[in-house]
Amino acid sequence: MPYCIPTHSSYHAGKWGLEGFTESVSREVADFGIHLTLVEPGGTRTGFVSGLHFTTETAAYRDNAVGRTRRYLETADDSVLTGNPAKLAAAIYDTTRAPNPPLRLPLGSDAYDAIHTALTERLTALETQKDLAASVAFNR
Repeated sequence: MPYCIPTHSSYHAGKWGLEGFTESVSREVADFGIHLTLVEPGGTRTGFVSGLHFTTETAAYRDNAVGRTRRYLETADDSVLTGNPAKLAAAIYDTTRAPNPPLRLPLGSDAYDAIHTALTERLTALETQKDLAASVAFNR
């Protein structure tokens, strides 16, 4: 699954807001020796997938990204979630004991891969805009 999943826009809006808030606050409190960590878990076997309920499919969304995501989720079972909740909890606990914990803590190879892909795509897109970005400065 991609880092930002179609049909999860509200979830991602909240998540990105929390990420920006946490990153900013982490810089505000760093001089006090306070550390914050954003835990970024991948799919974890908690029974979440088997508890999903779906509304009636809408024809307009059947053959696009929303429809593909829906079909994936409708046919998925907990086997697609590789994260072990006990190991995830232990990793989080251990991180809280670290003297200099990371700002971001990806847990699960799926989380790492999705984040890596998303950041690589963003950097590639950014590079194509370098000249345009510089072009809007006042001429000296």
